[in-house]
Amino acid sequence: MKKNLYFSKKVVKMKKNILLALCTIGLLASSCSKDEESTQEFSIVGIWSPSREIVVGSNGVTISNTAYTDCYKASTFDFKSDNKMTSHIYNTDGAGDCKNYGIVTVSYSYDHNAKKLIIDGEDVEIVSRTNNELQFVSDYDDVDGDGKDDKIVTVLVK
Repeated sequence: MKKNLYFSKKVVKMKKNILLALCTIGLLASSCSKDEESTQEFSIVGIWSPSREIVVGSNGVTISNTAYTDCYKASTFDFKSDNKMTSHIYNTDGAGDCKNYGIVTVSYSYDHNAKKLIIDGEDVEIVSRTNNELQFVSDYDDVDGDGKDDKIVTVLVK
């Protein structure tokens, strides 16, 4: 009888160990898939349109987050797979009319891992990117008058 009781305890302990191992494997697999999501590469290829402008102060605090005019939102930035980007810009002129400023094609290169975008030979600092939103620094200017340049961030959407 003692032998069977010992055997039963051993089987229960073994089942617990197997269950614990399966749970551990499940957790590891779950955490691995989250890691893969966080390192997912987002393609820049496609047609993007301006959405809004964010001004970030030299202290890192957002000063403003303003939607672009409907006129400027009609502009497009077409990043093609052959490393050419064609922009078609619309903007309001001095009289308040929406004006077509034409089409320009330039070369670009994009390195997802380095968060590096070069357009027509100029480095562009990427702030954030997802499948359907790209935020990059388009200018530096002392917007808040503190004597230090603030980041002007352009937000493009697909």
